[in-house]
Amino acid sequence: MAEREIKYRGLKTFQIFSGEMKSVWIYGFYLKRGTYGDPGPQAHIFVYENGYEGYRVDAKTIGQFTGLVDSTGKEIYEDDIISLEDGRMGVVSFHGGCFVVNYGNNMSQALYDVQNWNMTILGNRFENPELLVSPVVPKKNESDVQELGMPKFETEIFTPE
Repeated sequence: MAEREIKYRGLKTFQIFSGEMKSVWIYGFYLKRGTYGDPGPQAHIFVYENGYEGYRVDAKTIGQFTGLVDSTGKEIYEDDIISLEDGRMGVVSFHGGCFVVNYGNNMSQALYDVQNWNMTILGNRFENPELLVSPVVPKKNESDVQELGMPKFETEIFTPE
């Protein structure tokens, strides 16, 4: 059995000295734990740097690494917005025991089925909500797309310009 890397990312937002808010992605392993003064368990991403360091992140932004990379070598995580070589675009999510690309209108396809295609990460649904504007219908290979009853996102999937 091939070993697979299991890791997560989460968005940490903090205020810098000027009062400006900054956000950074933290990559590592996920653990929900309580710390002194917290009202209950909080989402943390732990990173190993001369010992483990935990960073509290926004729980809504936690996403798992799919084990795949895009055409530029960038790791693909849940909630990434990707573009396929045939022009289709969608949001990566985990559904029914596998990672899928959600094209909108309850149309989805297993990420495994398109792993050998040229995929490009356009952004993610947290930092690039402007990409989530209106539904998109797959341009070709419609027979490959399955209806999985995916839950609706807060906003619909985008349309290419």
